[in-house]
This record gives sequence, structure tokens and C-alpha cells, in this order.
Amino acid sequence: MSDKPARRTKAKPKRARGAAPPGTRAAQRYRRLPTGTHGIDPETVKRDQRERLRAAMVELIAAKGYPAVRISDLARLAHVSPPTLYSLYADKEELFMGTYEDVAQRVGTAIAGAAPSGDGDRLTVAMGAFAELAVREPQAVSLLVMGAFGAGPRALARRRATIAMLEAYINANRSPGVAPDGGDLTVKALLGGVREITASRLRDGRHGELPALAAPLAEWGRRYPVQLPPGLSVPPCRRGEGACATPSERARRAEGRLPSGRSEMPRTMILKSQQERIVDATAAIVAEKGLAALTIPEIARRANVSNQTFYSLYPSKHDAFLGAQKVGMHQALRVSVEAYMAEQGDWPRAIGAGLRALLGYLASEPAHAHLTLVDTFAASPEAIAIRSAAMDAFRVYLAPGFPIAGERAPQPIAAEAIVGGIWQVLHHYIESDSAAELPSVAAQLTYFTLLPFLGTERAAEAALS
Repeated sequence: MSDKPARRTKAKPKRARGAAPPGTRAAQRYRRLPTGTHGIDPETVKRDQRERLRAAMVELIAAKGYPAVRISDLARLAHVSPPTLYSLYADKEELFMGTYEDVAQRVGTAIAGAAPSGDGDRLTVAMGAFAELAVREPQAVSLLVMGAFGAGPRALARRRATIAMLEAYINANRSPGVAPDGGDLTVKALLGGVREITASRLRDGRHGELPALAAPLAEWGRRYPVQLPPGLSVPPCRRGEGACATPSERARRAEGRLPSGRSEMPRTMILKSQQERIVDATAAIVAEKGLAALTIPEIARRANVSNQTFYSLYPSKHDAFLGAQKVGMHQALRVSVEAYMAEQGDWPRAIGAGLRALLGYLASEPAHAHLTLVDTFAASPEAIAIRSAAMDAFRVYLAPGFPIAGERAPQPIAAEAIVGGIWQVLHHYIESDSAAELPSVAAQLTYFTLLPFLGTERAAEAALS
């Protein structure tokens, strides 16, 4: 044996979870100013700390969504202490609001500063500027188009204000000097189409495709005239005048509790009733109180089942949420496809029938509609994947429009944008607690769907027939 003393190796310090590896660009982004007596103005120090915290918020939301972000995660990644964070922001929501404002301002500046040259139109140039920003800062733009879901009411209100600002910009460039028709949903749907294309590319890490899609998307948007044909404007909201829909057959079937104790009913029927009540209770709680308030005892109480029965059907509340989401998506697709297939010999008529059936279903199932169209993005990657599959399924029924359009067919991206536009309109009504009014938008959504394939006159005629 050697009589030399054993060589001691210096243990490598552990890197805090969420912190960037040393030497990387991310590590440089979170580099702290010198500590101790450095003579730096205190306001400069605070500004630097705020910037690092906002950068951390952007990065963490992109990684796991707003609900899963913790104060400790933010402080660790930004290299500030939790007490310092609380000295700058009252809570996580206030930090999110500051981050969102910062990103929204950068996006607004990029769009407003996009000036066309030569024969270029402002809408195409603006969309190109937005796409280029998404390529440079994918996580920041992702926060703008998706990150507010799951945040508090203030964040959602700020998101609505951002959407209104973007809609006003599109309106001003589509019809300068003309006041928009309050019953015209076209701009809202166009913006929804752009948001859908952007969000899907950002989720899949395909944001590099966005600059090449700016021109086709702008061309799709220019197909819609600035004024709706007569008879298609949605009438003003008139609650209590026959707008409300009756509960769906499925919802009525799920109501009530089966007799307790031994039952002569088949076991499969008992389980089906319990499962339907659980998914209905899940949807109702989320619609009323938000995803954060969803608990297994509350689901079991609303569904009139025991906790043990709940666990025999769903391993967790998240599984119950996914179950409710699947029920809502399946039912929406089923009623739409059945109505579409009944008219499949006449594609424009089939589209109109499918949309009317979809809107009628959502109006009759407001809780499921809310969970499916509003709460999905705040839930989990699995919930978003279920939503994406449903969007793909709906898009299949637009395929016959391309050969019908012939030489004037839009770019293939139009189908994805149209489905995204429809989704945005549905989201707007449901988030505003106006699901019962959805049937009144059937004609205009039919027109919006058909116009790129049939042209203005034929689309309006089919929508109003």
C-alpha cells in the first residue's frame, strides 16, 4: 500500500434546480450585479432584479405552465432571494402581470413599427414582424398567446385588453376611418386563426416556420371583405328572449343519484351513471370556481358518490379533468359529424349543419363548454394534446372545400386558421358567460368558414339558407 496521503477532490457545488448551467447564454442572462459595497445606484439594482425575475417567469411558464410555477423556482432561477422578490412584487400574479405587460409592449412596438415598403401592405408586414419576434423570442411570445391561461382574473383581463388592442389594429388597417360593426366577428376570428397557427408552432418547437407563413395568412385574411353581407351581423345581446338552450340529453341522464344500497340495475349502468356524474361535477366546479379549486372531496360531494367510488374510477382529480374534457370533446365532435354527414351530398350545407349542431351542443352544456374551450390550456400538456387532436379532427371536414374552390383555393394553412378562428369566437362567448347566445352566431361562422372556398356571394347565400 502507498503511504502517500489520499488525494482529496474538491466536491462540485450542486446547481440549484431550475438554474442555468454556468457559461451558457441563460446563465449570462441571470448574472447578478456585484454584491456588497459597489456604488451602484439602488434603483439600477432593483431594475436588474426585476428584469431577471421577468426573464425567469417567461422561461418557467414555457417549461411547465403558470399554475406550476412557484416563488422558490422564480427566486432560484433569477438568483434573487424570496424576500427580495417580495420586496419588488406583492405576489406571483403581480410578477406575472409585469412580465405580461413587458411582452405585450414589445409585441405592440414590433407590430406598430412595421412599415410596408413599395407595394407591400401593412397587414402582411405586421404579421411578418410578429413572426420574426416569435422566432427571436419564442418563450416570450408563447407567454403572450398561451401563458395567461391558469393565471388570476387580473391576468385574464389584461389578456382580453391585449386582444382588443390587436383587434383594433387589424380593424384600423382593414377599413381606415370606418367604425367596426359590433356584430361582425370577422376580426376576432382572423386574430384567432393567427393565434392558433402561432401557438401550435410554438408548442411544437416549430416557430422557425412562422415567417414563411406570414404572407399566406395575410392573403387568407384579405379574402374577407370589410363589411358583412346583409343578414349576417350578430344581433346585440338580448338575455332572456329565448336565447337560453335546454340541457342536453346526456346532462339530463347524469342528473340525480341512483338508489343507495343494493340495486337491481346492471353494474355497467351504475358505473356509467357514476362516471357521468363525476365528469359533470368536475366540469361544474371548474366553470364556477376555476381549476385551482378542484378537489376530490368536492367532486365526490357534487357527484353524490363516495371518495372510494371516485378513486375506483379515476386515480386523481387531474384524471377526472381529462375525463371531463374527453367527454366534452367527444360529444361536440359526435353531434357535429352526425349533422354534417346527414348533408354530406352538399358540402356548404353540411358545414352549416355541423356548425349549428356544435353551437347548440355547447349552449346546452355550458359547464363542459367552459372546461373544454376555456380551461384546457391551464390544465396540462395532456389536456392540450387532447384539444389538438380534436382540432385536427374538425379540420378534416374542411378538406372537400379545396377541390370545390379549384384554382381560387386558399393556401392549405387556411383550414388550420379557420378552425382556430372558430375556436376563438367560441372561447369569447363562453369566457363571457354567454354560451346560451352561441346559436345566434351560426350563420356568420358558416360564412366565415365557407368564404375562402366559395367567395363572398356564394358563402353568404349558403350561410343564410
